[in-house]
Amino acid sequence: MPEKIIKSIEVIAEATQPFIYTFEVGKEFGGQVVDGIIERDGVFKLFNRKDELITEIQLPVVGVRYEYPVSEVL
Repeated sequence: MPEKIIKSIEVIAEATQPFIYTFEVGKEFGGQVVDGIIERDGVFKLFNRKDELITEIQLPVVGVRYEYPVSEVL
């Protein structure tokens, strides 16, 4: 089965009213551009271009969008 790459996650966040927030590769969060998202034991981690951890997301996830890289057949 091909490796899948997480492109974005949608979470339930809450300020005064609950809302859906999307974390997406290529978009800025915390003043840094998200270059990668990984999931380990139900915790999503956002990384920058230097592979440094930006933050861990422990909010309820309602959606995950994946990309499946295409490999060339020789």
